[in-house]
Amino acid sequence: MNLNTIWSTLTESLEPLGDSAAESTAAELGLEPGWQTLIWAIALFDNEPFSTKSFMRIRPYGSKQVNEARFISAAKQGNLMLVSDNEYVSTEKGKYVMSRLLQAMEDSIAPLQPVPAADLQKILDYVKRLLDATLVMPEPPSKFAMNRYYKNIHPGQDVQPLRLLVHYIGSLDQYRGAAHIASWESYNIKGYEWSAFTSIWRKEADTLGALYEEMGASVFTREEILEALRDLAKRGWIEEEMGAYRTTTEGGRIRQESEDVTDRLFFVPWSCLNESELEELFNLSTQLRDGLRSSNE
Repeated sequence: MNLNTIWSTLTESLEPLGDSAAESTAAELGLEPGWQTLIWAIALFDNEPFSTKSFMRIRPYGSKQVNEARFISAAKQGNLMLVSDNEYVSTEKGKYVMSRLLQAMEDSIAPLQPVPAADLQKILDYVKRLLDATLVMPEPPSKFAMNRYYKNIHPGQDVQPLRLLVHYIGSLDQYRGAAHIASWESYNIKGYEWSAFTSIWRKEADTLGALYEEMGASVFTREEILEALRDLAKRGWIEEEMGAYRTTTEGGRIRQESEDVTDRLFFVPWSCLNESELEELFNLSTQLRDGLRSSNE
C-alpha cells in the first residue's frame, strides 16, 4: 500500500474544514490580514516569550520582514505584549481570539456526517495509533511544533470525532513539516528561497510575477522573491530563459532527494499498522473524502 496515497487521501478533504468559519470570525474580531501568523505564534509558544527569529526557526517559510510587522501590529491590537526589545508574549485577549477561532471551526464541523459513526471511529482509532507512534519517535526531526500543536490547541476528548480527527491529522502534519525542514536545512538556505525553489520544481509558477502571486503577495516582497531566484541560480539549481525559470538537472535531483528524505522520516512510525490495517484505513479514508465532497456540493 502506497503510504503517500493514504496520507494525501486523509489530508486533502480535512485541511479546508472550518476555514471559512474561521475567516468570518476573524473578520468579526477585526483581525488584520495575516492573522494566522498570530494564531500560530500563540499555539506554539503559549505563555513563553518568543521573537520573530525563534518563531521562524519553527515556521521558516515566511518573510522575516512581514512576520515582524504582523507581530508589531498584533501587539498594538493587544493580542501580544512586547516584553523586551524583540520578544513578545501572548495576552489574555490573544488567547481569547484563538479560542473564538477554534470554536468557530468546531461549530462548522459539528453538523457534518460524511460516513457512518462506526467507520469514522475506525479512522480515528487508526490515526491515533499513528500519532501515538509518532509522538515517541526519537529526533530528528524535531517534534517541537507537533507537541505544542497537539497539546496547546487540543479540543478535548468530548468533541465530535471528526473535529478530533482534524486535530490529529494537523498534529501529524506538523511532524511532516519538521521532517521536510530536516531534509533541506543543511543547505544553509532561507525558507522563502526554498519555497520559491519548490514552486518552480512543481511547475506551479515559473516567472517572477507568477511566483509573487503563487507565494503570496501579502507574505513576501518582490525583492525577497527576486533575491531567492538569484541565489537559486547562483547555486545552479534553477536556470532562466526569457524570464521563465526551471530547475536544472542538479536542482531537480536535490529537490527530489529532499522529498524522499521527508517521506522516509515521516513514515517510519507508520510501521505500527500492518498491511491489512493500512488497506482498511485507505478505503475508509476514501469514503470519508467522498462523503465530505458530497456534503460540500
